[in-house]
Amino acid sequence: MAPASVLDFGCGEGFVIDELAARGIELNGYEGLDLRADALAEARSRWPAKRFLCADLFDHQFDEKRYDVTIALEVLEHLFDPAAALERLVSLTDRELLLTVPHEPWFQLVNLARGRDFIRLGNHPEHVQHWNPSTFAAFISEYADVVSIRRSFPFIVARARPRR
Repeated sequence: MAPASVLDFGCGEGFVIDELAARGIELNGYEGLDLRADALAEARSRWPAKRFLCADLFDHQFDEKRYDVTIALEVLEHLFDPAAALERLVSLTDRELLLTVPHEPWFQLVNLARGRDFIRLGNHPEHVQHWNPSTFAAFISEYADVVSIRRSFPFIVARARPRR
């Protein structure tokens, strides 16, 4: 994609940058966004040259901003209103969105098999949304044009383009 600007919504500790750097991908114009100050402190300590913001996606500071690429990896399943977040991300995106969510029910079954979240039958306590490839594609297509949906067990990886 070779973006000049990237918004990483829900960047956490900056692990996405680790993975991209390991593959030789440098993201110039990167901005990480998260609400967790502790996670951002960790990200800043590991990636001091990158910009990390402790802010809400709906803050007015983003009203006039545009990014070539927006990323939301393992974020939407945590939101009570993922549609509002996706709509906002689309409005901030010039070229592409990269989105990932757990592939259900497989994600829950993997958790259950390893004894995690056993009392909730493998459902992570913070996951309030559940998608499979078809339902995730349908959800995205209400706001953007789906370029591809791929499975990377136990996740779904989607690329989309904003409609103009």
